[in-house]
Amino acid sequence: MAAAERAHQRADGGSLGDVAIYVLMRTCNVMMHERLGGLLEPHGLTPLGYMTMMALYSRVENLANPSELSDATGETRGNMTRICDDLVDKGWMKRVPNAEDRRRVDISLTDSGMSLLNKLAPQLRQNADDFYRRTFTKAEKATLQQLLTQFSEALANEL
Repeated sequence: MAAAERAHQRADGGSLGDVAIYVLMRTCNVMMHERLGGLLEPHGLTPLGYMTMMALYSRVENLANPSELSDATGETRGNMTRICDDLVDKGWMKRVPNAEDRRRVDISLTDSGMSLLNKLAPQLRQNADDFYRRTFTKAEKATLQQLLTQFSEALANEL
């Protein structure tokens, strides 16, 4: 935070002001991503790999093309192709010909991928529950969730 404050002081002679909220949220996001990475690393999975698999797992038919997964995760299509290639190589996802369009290839979770998610999701949920329980009271957590929801909706309206 001090470095961001110095940068703004040098740039325009002012303080961070409300930009401090962005800096704090960005810092928390980076640390949460690193924390998740540490929890997933023993399983050979990255946060983006896990989010991609969960995006696919959320689909009733367990099928999506890389473009749809890119939209669901916010990753570029090029990066999504790389992520899918890695998950296919590890045996957690497979490529499936599309029944309606022969030019299109869909992605599906393998039994091994579903088994991994069935094992990891409850562990990660419990870890998150424990973290938030240690960090916030019930009322604070509810307020944080309400504020973040409000913030997310406001940002969505700006896009």
